[in-house]
Amino acid sequence: MPAAAPAPPRGAAVGAALRVVVAGACWGLSAIIAKIAFDRGVPPTRMAEARVVVALVVLALILLSARRDLFRPPPGTFPILASFGLCIALVNGSYYVAIDRLAVGVAISLQYTAPVLLLVLAALTGIRRNSAQKASRPPGRLAWTAAAVTLAGAVLVSQAYRGFGRLDGGGLVAAAGSSLFFAGYLLTAEAAGRKGADPATVLVWGFMFAILFWSFAAPWWSWPVGKLADVHVALAVLGVGIVGTLIPFFLAVGAVRVLSPAMAGIAATVEPPFAAGFAWIFLGQHLSLVQILGGVLVLAGVALSQRAPAVSKRTIAIEVAP
Repeated sequence: MPAAAPAPPRGAAVGAALRVVVAGACWGLSAIIAKIAFDRGVPPTRMAEARVVVALVVLALILLSARRDLFRPPPGTFPILASFGLCIALVNGSYYVAIDRLAVGVAISLQYTAPVLLLVLAALTGIRRNSAQKASRPPGRLAWTAAAVTLAGAVLVSQAYRGFGRLDGGGLVAAAGSSLFFAGYLLTAEAAGRKGADPATVLVWGFMFAILFWSFAAPWWSWPVGKLADVHVALAVLGVGIVGTLIPFFLAVGAVRVLSPAMAGIAATVEPPFAAGFAWIFLGQHLSLVQILGGVLVLAGVALSQRAPAVSKRTIAIEVAP
């Protein structure tokens, strides 16, 4: 059995965490941009479709002009790339269903249980492997504390506690699904990187598989194309596709080559505070003292995660080869 991968240098880990934080800021801003289209009659699931199309077209044009070789995936990576693309489609689709049937804060908070799920997976696989070889390092107490602190902060900043009184079964299932698919997206991105796939290759094929999924789930010929005549809708679709999809996914996929998926997930929990902050700036939705406290907790948890001993990337890797 191969030994565990060595922990990355501290500077590289901090840089990767900062890239995920920037990705979280982009996702938070895209929620504000998407609201423009929602308010003008574009259904959330249709925005989930359109965002991957925009991201794919822009990325494909860049690769055609600069790095055509990156269209070619490494041998044996198609199953991983297909799984990654399916997770991209389903994490967005399930999240949009959740916010349609639950309070937004509840949906966000449940989605960000993903880092906890990844730590549980890391602990379980670490125990199994350590029984045969003392090479893997399961998550320590500091990592668990960081995950708990960031999740508590997400609950406060999103005011999820106000929405738990009116829960919907379908909405809870969708929110739980968004958490699982978020974890799956991080795991498959990390697995593709271990197989030698460049982040751009992972994304271009992932976006294509996501589009293929949406072609069956919500056929393109029924997309409300007429809405694009409204310049606000057209700009919102472009903004969500580039700022809310291409840029943050590229940053996150690159980061999991350095960070474990669990640590990347903890860093991504900055999305709710950024979304609340952007809503305050652009929509006039003032922040309460509790929300500010929640944002501070999220930042503290992310900082704390950088002080935790690195979880071995091999511990939580998806097995793709014997």
